[in-house]
Amino acid sequence: MTLSQILFHQQTIFAIFIYCISIVITIPAFVFIHDKLDNTFLQLCWKKIALPLIRVFLIIGFILLIYPINYGINSAPSINELLVVDDMRSSFLINVIFLLTFFFPLVPVLGKLDELTIPLQGILCSMIIFSWLCQQLNIENYSLFPDLKTIAFIILISFISHWLAKFLAEHTGDYFDQMFHREGFQLLIFKAVILIMQSPVIFIFGIYLGKQLN
Repeated sequence: MTLSQILFHQQTIFAIFIYCISIVITIPAFVFIHDKLDNTFLQLCWKKIALPLIRVFLIIGFILLIYPINYGINSAPSINELLVVDDMRSSFLINVIFLLTFFFPLVPVLGKLDELTIPLQGILCSMIIFSWLCQQLNIENYSLFPDLKTIAFIILISFISHWLAKFLAEHTGDYFDQMFHREGFQLLIFKAVILIMQSPVIFIFGIYLGKQLN
């Protein structure tokens, strides 16, 4: 399955639609609760813990919805079959992605590159699920790390797509703020658009992994 076939697959379109709807619901809810908290410390905790956790559930949900299409394959053991092997797998997946989301901004230099957050989340989640898939299929020889050319391509797309999403949000957010007489549409549009534009990164990486199953 090619990248274009994956991007326009009905399962991918459905997953992106659900993701965007989730953004429209969760981000305003997050802002509403944050504004209602009177205590500065509680607001800080909500922003530093709740928001990263929301992002974790959104990206994991997206990956689960596009499985196994994200690996360029049409059929594979169901995600439930992979998760029921060990009761700890679900919590392990959530905790690992959360730790990445929480600690990545603290990494010197790289932590300032917010455009890498979603690709890294999607890639790490894809790696974990792929390793479980290989175990389920009794495949022992596989690699979770692509070549330098693929890595460079992924980084390039991450930066370009992040800039495009930011540009679109900046130039349409104010318009919707004025139309609906409220603030926050710039963040909402950015969060909704960024995954759509950066999803090719997740699929390019997934295709690399999926080729090893042939």
